[in-house]
Amino acid sequence: MQIQELVNNATFTVLLGKNGSGKSTLLRSIDTADQFNTKYITPERGGSLKYEPGVEHNISQNPNWLRDTRRQNRTDNFRQQSTAQFRNLEVMVLREIEKDLDKRQDTEYTFDTTINHINELLPNINLTRSDRGFEISNNQNQAVDENNISSGESELIALSIEVLVFSRSNQENKVLLLDEPDVHLHPDLQHKFVEFVERTANEFGFKVVLATHSTAIVGSFKEESDLQIVPITNKEQTEFSSFKYDPICHEILPVFGAHPLSSHFNRIPILLVEGDDDKRVFEQITRSSQGAIRLYPCVVGTVDEMTKWEQWLNTFLPSIYDNPNAYSLRDLDDAEQADIDDIGFVNRTRLNCYAIENLLLTNECLSEHSYTTEQFCEKIEQWANINPGHQTTESLIALKDNFADRRTTKIKELRNVILALLGTTKPWEVLVGQLIVNKLPASDGDDNSLKTYLGEKVIEKLFS
Repeated sequence: MQIQELVNNATFTVLLGKNGSGKSTLLRSIDTADQFNTKYITPERGGSLKYEPGVEHNISQNPNWLRDTRRQNRTDNFRQQSTAQFRNLEVMVLREIEKDLDKRQDTEYTFDTTINHINELLPNINLTRSDRGFEISNNQNQAVDENNISSGESELIALSIEVLVFSRSNQENKVLLLDEPDVHLHPDLQHKFVEFVERTANEFGFKVVLATHSTAIVGSFKEESDLQIVPITNKEQTEFSSFKYDPICHEILPVFGAHPLSSHFNRIPILLVEGDDDKRVFEQITRSSQGAIRLYPCVVGTVDEMTKWEQWLNTFLPSIYDNPNAYSLRDLDDAEQADIDDIGFVNRTRLNCYAIENLLLTNECLSEHSYTTEQFCEKIEQWANINPGHQTTESLIALKDNFADRRTTKIKELRNVILALLGTTKPWEVLVGQLIVNKLPASDGDDNSLKTYLGEKVIEKLFS
Protein backbone atom coordinates (compact mmCIF):
# COMPACT_ATOMS: atom_id res chain seq x y z
CA MET A 1 0.00 0.00 0.00
CA GLN A 2 1.03 3.59 -0.62
CA ILE A 3 0.18 6.56 1.63
CA GLN A 4 -3.31 7.37 0.35
CA GLU A 5 -4.40 3.74 0.34
CA LEU A 6 -2.85 3.27 3.78
CA VAL A 7 -4.86 6.11 5.34
CA ASN A 8 -8.10 5.09 3.64
CA ASN A 9 -7.72 1.43 4.61
CA ALA A 10 -9.04 1.86 8.17
CA THR A 11 -10.59 4.41 10.51
CA PHE A 12 -7.71 4.02 12.96
CA THR A 13 -4.10 3.38 11.95
CA VAL A 14 -1.32 2.72 14.44
CA LEU A 15 2.29 3.11 13.30
CA LEU A 16 4.76 0.96 15.23
CA GLY A 17 8.50 1.38 14.86
CA LYS A 18 11.74 1.97 16.72
CA ASN A 19 13.11 5.45 17.36
CA GLY A 20 14.32 6.97 14.09
CA SER A 21 12.40 4.48 11.95
CA GLY A 22 10.40 7.19 10.21
CA LYS A 23 7.04 7.30 11.98
CA SER A 24 7.05 11.11 12.31
CA THR A 25 8.31 11.44 8.76
CA LEU A 26 5.33 9.45 7.51
CA LEU A 27 2.88 11.50 9.59
CA ARG A 28 4.27 14.73 8.17
CA SER A 29 4.02 13.28 4.65
CA ILE A 30 0.32 12.67 5.29
CA ASP A 31 0.04 16.18 6.74
CA THR A 32 1.30 17.72 3.50
CA ALA A 33 -0.75 15.48 1.17
CA ASP A 34 -3.31 17.43 -0.83
CA GLN A 35 -6.06 14.81 -0.59
CA PHE A 36 -6.47 15.09 3.20
CA ASN A 37 -7.45 17.80 5.67
CA THR A 38 -5.24 17.16 8.65
CA LYS A 39 -4.15 18.28 12.07
CA TYR A 40 -0.68 17.13 13.15
CA ILE A 41 0.02 16.80 16.86
CA THR A 42 3.73 17.26 17.59
CA PRO A 43 5.47 14.44 19.54
CA GLU A 44 7.32 16.80 21.95
CA ARG A 45 4.73 19.14 23.40
CA GLY A 46 5.97 21.90 25.69
CA GLY A 47 4.47 24.90 27.41
CA SER A 48 1.85 25.35 30.13
CA LEU A 49 -1.94 25.62 30.15
CA LYS A 50 -1.79 29.39 30.44
CA TYR A 51 -3.95 31.62 28.30
CA GLU A 52 -1.78 33.97 26.27
CA PRO A 53 -3.58 36.56 24.11
CA GLY A 54 -0.63 36.70 21.72
CA VAL A 55 -1.05 33.03 20.84
CA GLU A 56 -4.74 33.51 20.14
CA HIS A 57 -3.90 36.57 18.03
CA ASN A 58 -1.44 34.58 15.91
CA ILE A 59 -4.01 31.82 15.38
CA SER A 60 -6.73 34.26 14.32
CA GLN A 61 -4.51 36.38 12.08
CA ASN A 62 -2.71 33.61 10.22
CA PRO A 63 -4.67 30.44 9.37
CA ASN A 64 -1.41 28.59 8.68
CA TRP A 65 0.45 29.69 11.83
CA LEU A 66 -0.68 26.79 13.98
CA ARG A 67 0.02 24.19 11.29
CA ASP A 68 3.44 25.64 10.43
CA THR A 69 4.64 25.76 14.03
CA ARG A 70 3.78 22.10 14.52
CA ARG A 71 5.67 20.54 11.65
CA GLN A 72 8.73 20.14 13.85
CA ASN A 73 9.24 17.43 16.46
CA ARG A 74 8.96 19.97 19.27
CA THR A 75 6.46 22.77 19.85
CA ASP A 76 7.52 24.79 22.89
CA ASN A 77 4.17 26.55 23.39
CA PHE A 78 1.91 23.66 22.39
CA ARG A 79 -0.20 23.83 25.55
CA GLN A 80 -0.68 27.58 25.26
CA GLN A 81 -1.92 26.96 21.71
CA SER A 82 -4.36 24.32 22.98
CA THR A 83 -5.61 26.68 25.68
CA ALA A 84 -6.23 29.41 23.11
CA GLN A 85 -8.24 26.97 21.00
CA PHE A 86 -10.56 26.22 23.93
CA ARG A 87 -12.35 29.51 23.37
CA ASN A 88 -12.80 28.60 19.72
CA LEU A 89 -14.16 25.20 20.79
CA GLU A 90 -16.89 26.89 22.82
CA VAL A 91 -18.04 28.88 19.79
CA MET A 92 -17.99 25.76 17.60
CA VAL A 93 -20.10 23.76 20.05
CA LEU A 94 -22.65 26.55 20.50
CA ARG A 95 -23.01 26.84 16.72
CA GLU A 96 -23.38 23.08 16.53
CA ILE A 97 -26.26 23.26 19.02
CA GLU A 98 -27.79 26.14 17.09
CA LYS A 99 -27.81 24.16 13.83
CA ASP A 100 -28.90 20.80 15.25
CA LEU A 101 -32.61 20.82 16.17
CA ASP A 102 -32.37 17.72 18.38
CA LYS A 103 -29.51 19.18 20.39
CA ARG A 104 -31.25 22.55 20.59
CA GLN A 105 -34.30 20.90 22.10
CA ASP A 106 -32.20 18.90 24.55
CA THR A 107 -31.93 21.32 27.46
CA GLU A 108 -29.23 19.21 29.10
CA TYR A 109 -26.92 19.42 26.09
CA THR A 110 -24.68 22.46 26.57
CA PHE A 111 -21.03 23.34 26.18
CA ASP A 112 -20.58 21.86 29.65
CA THR A 113 -21.46 18.49 28.08
CA THR A 114 -18.31 18.80 25.97
CA ILE A 115 -16.23 19.93 28.94
CA ASN A 116 -17.43 16.86 30.83
CA HIS A 117 -15.88 14.65 28.14
CA ILE A 118 -12.54 16.18 29.10
CA ASN A 119 -13.22 15.93 32.83
CA GLU A 120 -13.98 12.22 32.46
CA LEU A 121 -10.30 11.77 31.58
CA LEU A 122 -9.11 13.55 34.73
CA PRO A 123 -9.64 11.68 38.01
CA ASN A 124 -8.33 14.41 40.32
CA ILE A 125 -9.13 17.77 38.69
CA ASN A 126 -11.92 19.46 36.74
CA LEU A 127 -12.23 22.19 34.13
CA THR A 128 -14.90 24.88 34.30
CA ARG A 129 -15.61 27.75 31.92
CA SER A 130 -14.20 31.18 32.66
CA ASP A 131 -13.68 34.49 30.88
CA ARG A 132 -10.19 33.47 29.77
CA GLY A 133 -11.36 30.04 28.63
CA PHE A 134 -11.25 27.62 31.54
CA GLU A 135 -10.19 27.32 35.15
CA ILE A 136 -8.92 24.24 36.96
CA SER A 137 -10.12 23.02 40.34
CA ASN A 138 -9.53 19.91 42.44
CA ASN A 139 -12.18 17.51 43.68
CA GLN A 140 -12.81 19.79 46.67
CA ASN A 141 -13.65 22.67 44.27
CA GLN A 142 -10.47 24.51 45.25
CA ALA A 143 -8.76 26.47 42.48
CA VAL A 144 -5.55 24.93 41.15
CA ASP A 145 -2.91 26.88 39.25
CA GLU A 146 -2.14 25.41 35.83
CA ASN A 147 1.54 25.12 36.82
CA ASN A 148 0.66 22.89 39.78
CA ILE A 149 -0.99 20.04 37.92
CA SER A 150 0.95 17.03 36.66
CA SER A 151 2.47 16.85 33.20
CA GLY A 152 0.15 13.96 32.43
CA GLU A 153 -2.92 16.00 33.35
CA SER A 154 -1.64 18.90 31.24
CA GLU A 155 -1.13 16.51 28.33
CA LEU A 156 -4.66 15.12 28.58
CA ILE A 157 -6.26 18.55 28.73
CA ALA A 158 -4.27 19.88 25.78
CA LEU A 159 -4.71 16.75 23.64
CA SER A 160 -8.43 16.47 24.34
CA ILE A 161 -8.99 20.11 23.36
CA GLU A 162 -7.08 19.51 20.12
CA VAL A 163 -9.20 16.44 19.32
CA LEU A 164 -12.50 18.20 20.09
CA VAL A 165 -11.64 21.28 18.03
CA PHE A 166 -10.59 19.14 15.08
CA SER A 167 -13.72 17.00 15.36
CA ARG A 168 -15.90 20.07 14.71
CA SER A 169 -13.91 21.56 11.85
CA ASN A 170 -16.06 21.89 8.75
CA GLN A 171 -13.94 19.85 6.31
CA GLU A 172 -14.04 16.66 4.28
CA ASN A 173 -11.48 13.83 4.36
CA LYS A 174 -10.31 14.76 7.85
CA VAL A 175 -7.34 12.89 9.31
CA LEU A 176 -6.04 13.50 12.83
CA LEU A 177 -2.30 12.77 13.10
CA LEU A 178 -1.17 11.98 16.65
CA ASP A 179 2.56 11.63 17.19
CA GLU A 180 3.30 9.72 20.40
CA PRO A 181 0.17 10.71 22.36
CA ASP A 182 1.36 8.41 25.16
CA VAL A 183 4.09 10.87 26.28
CA HIS A 184 3.76 11.62 30.03
CA LEU A 185 0.67 9.40 30.32
CA HIS A 186 0.41 6.43 32.67
CA PRO A 187 -1.02 3.33 30.91
CA ASP A 188 -4.45 3.77 32.50
CA LEU A 189 -4.61 7.36 31.19
CA GLN A 190 -3.45 6.13 27.78
CA HIS A 191 -6.39 3.73 27.83
CA LYS A 192 -8.84 6.51 28.71
CA PHE A 193 -7.46 8.77 26.01
CA VAL A 194 -7.76 6.09 23.32
CA GLU A 195 -11.39 5.46 24.33
CA PHE A 196 -12.01 9.23 24.09
CA VAL A 197 -10.38 9.52 20.64
CA GLU A 198 -12.16 6.43 19.37
CA ARG A 199 -15.56 7.64 20.52
CA THR A 200 -15.03 11.16 19.13
CA ALA A 201 -13.71 9.98 15.76
CA ASN A 202 -16.63 7.60 15.28
CA GLU A 203 -19.16 10.28 16.28
CA PHE A 204 -17.78 13.00 14.00
CA GLY A 205 -16.52 10.83 11.16
CA PHE A 206 -12.78 11.40 10.84
CA LYS A 207 -9.79 9.10 10.58
CA VAL A 208 -6.90 8.86 13.02
CA VAL A 209 -3.29 7.91 12.33
CA LEU A 210 -1.09 7.71 15.40
CA ALA A 211 2.53 6.79 16.00
CA THR A 212 3.45 5.17 19.29
CA HIS A 213 5.88 2.94 21.16
CA SER A 214 3.18 1.97 23.64
CA THR A 215 1.38 -1.35 23.44
CA ALA A 216 -0.99 0.04 26.07
CA ILE A 217 -2.20 2.44 23.37
CA VAL A 218 -2.69 -0.35 20.83
CA GLY A 219 -4.35 -2.66 23.33
CA SER A 220 -6.84 0.02 24.37
CA PHE A 221 -8.78 -0.06 21.11
CA LYS A 222 -11.96 -2.11 21.18
CA GLU A 223 -11.85 -5.53 19.54
CA GLU A 224 -14.50 -4.46 17.04
CA SER A 225 -12.58 -1.29 16.07
CA ASP A 226 -11.74 -0.63 12.43
CA LEU A 227 -8.04 -0.65 13.25
CA GLN A 228 -4.90 -1.54 11.35
CA ILE A 229 -1.36 -1.80 12.69
CA VAL A 230 1.47 -0.79 10.36
CA PRO A 231 5.15 -1.61 10.98
CA ILE A 232 7.55 1.20 10.06
CA THR A 233 11.16 0.17 9.46
CA ASN A 234 12.93 3.10 7.76
CA LYS A 235 12.41 6.69 6.60
CA GLU A 236 12.72 5.75 2.92
CA GLN A 237 9.82 3.32 3.12
CA THR A 238 7.18 3.99 0.46
CA GLU A 239 5.24 0.72 0.49
CA PHE A 240 3.44 -0.38 3.63
CA SER A 241 1.91 -3.59 4.88
CA SER A 242 -0.75 -3.64 7.56
CA PHE A 243 -2.20 -6.10 10.01
CA LYS A 244 -5.89 -5.76 10.77
CA TYR A 245 -6.69 -5.76 14.44
CA ASP A 246 -8.02 -9.05 15.81
CA PRO A 247 -8.07 -10.91 19.16
CA ILE A 248 -4.36 -11.71 18.81
CA CYS A 249 -3.59 -8.12 19.73
CA HIS A 250 -5.44 -8.33 23.03
CA GLU A 251 -3.75 -11.62 23.88
CA ILE A 252 -0.18 -10.94 22.82
CA LEU A 253 0.37 -7.25 23.56
CA PRO A 254 0.36 -7.63 27.39
CA VAL A 255 3.39 -9.89 26.95
CA PHE A 256 5.46 -6.88 25.98
CA GLY A 257 4.34 -4.69 28.88
CA ALA A 258 3.31 -1.07 28.66
CA HIS A 259 6.41 -0.12 26.71
CA PRO A 260 7.83 -2.76 24.38
CA LEU A 261 11.12 -0.95 23.87
CA SER A 262 12.13 -2.16 27.31
CA SER A 263 14.45 -5.14 27.37
CA HIS A 264 11.83 -7.52 28.78
CA PHE A 265 11.15 -9.41 25.58
CA ASN A 266 14.83 -9.65 24.59
CA ARG A 267 15.64 -11.17 27.97
CA ILE A 268 12.66 -13.55 28.02
CA PRO A 269 11.59 -14.50 24.49
CA ILE A 270 7.97 -15.36 23.89
CA LEU A 271 7.06 -19.02 23.36
CA LEU A 272 3.73 -19.72 21.67
CA VAL A 273 2.09 -22.90 22.97
CA GLU A 274 -1.19 -24.61 22.17
CA GLY A 275 -2.75 -24.84 25.61
CA ASP A 276 -2.68 -23.94 29.29
CA ASP A 277 -1.14 -27.34 30.08
CA ASP A 278 1.93 -26.52 28.01
CA LYS A 279 2.12 -23.09 29.62
CA ARG A 280 2.17 -24.59 33.12
CA VAL A 281 4.90 -27.05 32.11
CA PHE A 282 7.16 -24.21 30.91
CA GLU A 283 6.42 -22.12 33.98
CA GLN A 284 7.62 -25.08 36.03
CA ILE A 285 10.71 -25.42 33.82
CA THR A 286 11.61 -21.80 34.56
CA ARG A 287 11.21 -22.38 38.30
CA SER A 288 13.05 -25.71 38.37
CA SER A 289 15.95 -24.38 36.29
CA GLN A 290 16.20 -21.35 38.61
CA GLY A 291 15.97 -19.07 35.61
CA ALA A 292 18.58 -20.84 33.48
CA ILE A 293 15.80 -21.62 30.99
CA ARG A 294 13.68 -18.50 30.51
CA LEU A 295 10.81 -18.41 28.06
CA TYR A 296 7.51 -16.53 28.24
CA PRO A 297 4.82 -19.10 27.37
CA CYS A 298 1.78 -17.57 25.68
CA VAL A 299 -1.31 -19.69 24.93
CA VAL A 300 -2.76 -19.40 21.42
CA GLY A 301 -5.41 -22.15 21.44
CA THR A 302 -5.24 -24.03 18.14
CA VAL A 303 -2.66 -24.80 15.47
CA ASP A 304 -4.44 -22.52 12.98
CA GLU A 305 -4.36 -19.65 15.48
CA MET A 306 -0.69 -20.36 16.18
CA THR A 307 0.13 -19.78 12.52
CA LYS A 308 -1.58 -16.37 12.69
CA TRP A 309 0.36 -15.48 15.84
CA GLU A 310 3.64 -16.56 14.23
CA GLN A 311 2.94 -14.39 11.20
CA TRP A 312 1.96 -11.45 13.44
CA LEU A 313 5.18 -11.73 15.42
CA ASN A 314 7.34 -12.05 12.34
CA THR A 315 5.72 -8.96 10.82
CA PHE A 316 5.85 -6.66 13.83
CA LEU A 317 8.77 -7.67 16.03
CA PRO A 318 11.33 -6.03 13.70
CA SER A 319 9.53 -2.69 14.13
CA ILE A 320 9.75 -3.03 17.92
CA TYR A 321 13.08 -4.72 18.68
CA ASP A 322 16.60 -4.54 17.32
CA ASN A 323 17.18 -8.29 17.58
CA PRO A 324 13.74 -9.91 17.36
CA ASN A 325 13.43 -13.54 18.37
CA ALA A 326 10.45 -15.73 19.18
CA TYR A 327 9.57 -19.42 19.47
CA SER A 328 6.58 -21.67 19.03
CA LEU A 329 5.92 -25.24 20.10
CA ARG A 330 3.36 -27.57 18.54
CA ASP A 331 2.27 -31.05 19.53
CA LEU A 332 3.14 -33.80 17.09
CA ASP A 333 -0.47 -35.03 17.09
CA ASP A 334 -0.84 -37.13 13.93
CA ALA A 335 1.95 -35.47 11.94
CA GLU A 336 4.36 -37.88 10.30
CA GLN A 337 7.48 -35.99 11.39
CA ALA A 338 8.48 -33.28 13.83
CA ASP A 339 10.37 -31.12 11.30
CA ILE A 340 8.78 -27.72 10.66
CA ASP A 341 10.23 -24.68 8.91
CA ASP A 342 10.76 -21.37 10.70
CA ILE A 343 8.86 -18.21 9.77
CA GLY A 344 11.41 -15.42 9.65
CA PHE A 345 12.25 -14.40 13.22
CA VAL A 346 9.99 -17.09 14.69
CA ASN A 347 11.71 -20.38 15.49
CA ARG A 348 9.01 -23.01 14.97
CA THR A 349 9.36 -26.36 16.72
CA ARG A 350 7.24 -29.47 17.12
CA LEU A 351 7.44 -32.16 19.77
CA ASN A 352 8.48 -35.62 18.60
CA CYS A 353 5.68 -37.18 20.66
CA TYR A 354 1.90 -36.91 20.44
CA ALA A 355 1.68 -34.22 23.14
CA ILE A 356 3.74 -33.00 26.04
CA GLU A 357 1.97 -35.29 28.55
CA ASN A 358 3.48 -38.28 26.73
CA LEU A 359 6.72 -37.46 28.53
CA LEU A 360 5.12 -39.21 31.51
CA LEU A 361 5.81 -42.50 29.69
CA THR A 362 9.48 -41.92 28.87
CA ASN A 363 12.11 -44.27 30.22
CA GLU A 364 13.41 -41.48 32.47
CA CYS A 365 10.00 -40.89 34.07
CA LEU A 366 9.32 -44.60 34.63
CA SER A 367 12.80 -45.09 36.09
CA GLU A 368 12.36 -42.04 38.34
CA HIS A 369 9.39 -43.85 39.88
CA SER A 370 11.21 -47.21 40.13
CA TYR A 371 9.57 -48.93 37.14
CA THR A 372 10.91 -50.80 34.18
CA THR A 373 8.74 -50.93 31.07
CA GLU A 374 7.60 -54.45 31.91
CA GLN A 375 6.81 -53.58 35.53
CA PHE A 376 4.70 -50.59 34.52
CA CYS A 377 2.71 -52.69 32.04
CA GLU A 378 2.10 -55.21 34.82
CA LYS A 379 0.90 -52.35 37.04
CA ILE A 380 -1.56 -51.27 34.33
CA GLU A 381 -2.93 -54.81 34.06
CA GLN A 382 -3.34 -55.09 37.84
CA TRP A 383 -5.21 -51.79 37.94
CA ALA A 384 -7.47 -52.84 35.06
CA ASN A 385 -8.37 -56.10 36.81
CA ILE A 386 -9.33 -54.17 39.95
CA ASN A 387 -11.26 -51.49 38.02
CA PRO A 388 -12.89 -53.30 35.07
CA GLY A 389 -15.76 -50.81 34.79
CA HIS A 390 -13.70 -47.61 34.93
CA GLN A 391 -14.15 -45.28 31.96
CA THR A 392 -10.43 -45.37 31.15
CA THR A 393 -9.84 -49.13 31.56
CA GLU A 394 -10.30 -49.99 27.89
CA SER A 395 -7.91 -47.24 26.81
CA LEU A 396 -5.36 -48.29 29.42
CA ILE A 397 -5.41 -51.89 28.18
CA ALA A 398 -4.94 -50.62 24.63
CA LEU A 399 -1.97 -48.55 25.82
CA LYS A 400 -0.43 -51.60 27.53
CA ASP A 401 -0.95 -53.83 24.50
CA ASN A 402 0.77 -51.27 22.26
CA PHE A 403 3.25 -49.90 24.78
CA ALA A 404 6.03 -49.84 22.20
CA ASP A 405 4.03 -47.13 20.39
CA ARG A 406 3.36 -45.01 23.48
CA ARG A 407 5.32 -42.05 22.05
CA THR A 408 2.61 -41.41 19.42
CA THR A 409 -0.45 -42.51 21.43
CA LYS A 410 -2.98 -39.97 22.65
CA ILE A 411 -3.05 -40.29 26.45
CA LYS A 412 -4.74 -37.05 27.52
CA GLU A 413 -7.68 -38.80 29.22
CA LEU A 414 -5.27 -41.19 30.98
CA ARG A 415 -2.97 -38.62 32.59
CA ASN A 416 -4.43 -38.78 36.11
CA VAL A 417 -4.52 -42.58 36.15
CA ILE A 418 -0.90 -42.73 34.96
CA LEU A 419 0.07 -40.37 37.81
CA ALA A 420 -1.69 -42.66 40.28
CA LEU A 421 0.11 -45.71 38.83
CA LEU A 422 3.43 -43.89 39.13
CA GLY A 423 2.61 -43.31 42.79
CA THR A 424 3.00 -39.52 42.79
CA THR A 425 0.78 -36.73 44.09
CA LYS A 426 2.44 -34.06 41.97
CA PRO A 427 0.42 -32.37 39.22
CA TRP A 428 1.55 -33.89 35.94
CA GLU A 429 2.69 -30.49 34.58
CA VAL A 430 5.03 -30.08 37.58
CA LEU A 431 6.36 -33.60 37.16
CA VAL A 432 7.06 -33.12 33.44
CA GLY A 433 8.68 -29.71 33.96
CA GLN A 434 11.00 -31.08 36.65
CA LEU A 435 11.73 -34.14 34.51
CA ILE A 436 12.94 -32.01 31.58
CA VAL A 437 15.23 -29.91 33.77
CA ASN A 438 16.65 -32.78 35.84
CA LYS A 439 16.82 -35.67 33.38
CA LEU A 440 17.30 -34.18 29.90
CA PRO A 441 21.09 -33.75 30.15
CA ALA A 442 21.50 -37.48 30.93
CA SER A 443 18.90 -38.77 28.46
CA ASP A 444 20.33 -41.64 26.39
CA GLY A 445 18.45 -41.02 23.13
CA ASP A 446 16.79 -44.42 22.61
CA ASP A 447 13.30 -44.69 21.08
CA ASN A 448 11.48 -43.93 24.34
CA SER A 449 13.90 -41.53 25.93
CA LEU A 450 13.16 -37.97 26.97
CA LYS A 451 15.56 -36.79 24.27
CA THR A 452 13.66 -38.65 21.55
CA TYR A 453 10.24 -37.49 22.74
CA LEU A 454 11.31 -33.85 22.73
CA GLY A 455 13.18 -34.01 19.44
CA GLU A 456 16.47 -32.43 18.39
CA LYS A 457 15.12 -29.04 17.32
CA VAL A 458 13.08 -28.54 20.50
CA ILE A 459 16.13 -29.30 22.60
CA GLU A 460 18.42 -27.09 20.51
CA LYS A 461 16.08 -24.08 20.37
CA LEU A 462 14.34 -24.19 23.74
CA PHE A 463 16.68 -25.95 26.16
CA SER A 464 20.25 -25.33 24.97
